[in-house]
Amino acid sequence: MDVQLIEKDNAKWALIPYDDYLSLVELAELAIDMTSDTNTKEKVAPEVVQLPEELRARLLGGENAIRIWREFRRLTLAELAKRAGVTESFVALVERGRPTCRIDKLKRIAEALGVHLEQIIVGD
Repeated sequence: MDVQLIEKDNAKWALIPYDDYLSLVELAELAIDMTSDTNTKEKVAPEVVQLPEELRARLLGGENAIRIWREFRRLTLAELAKRAGVTESFVALVERGRPTCRIDKLKRIAEALGVHLEQIIVGD
């Protein structure tokens, strides 16, 4: 993330690109939603799917959750990208750990994988 620090009138300001700002706002809203007791029904999956032990171990080892869920669903990069309405190169970048991206794209990927957004962000 590109940040420009500015000092004006004895105050410090951080100037960031607008897309980064939008991503931060969306992540903050997600964090609030994840810690909120309201709308609990929306957070619970109608059908909770457990990953096989091998995949859970990879997830706990720090491997990318999107890649693991994609492999579990037996989807190629192209198939997941098409279902999520994003490009194949975008999915590949996210799987390699792209530092920032729009939360709406991550939501579409989660939906295409049949999991909650939290499962690909926090790796559950």
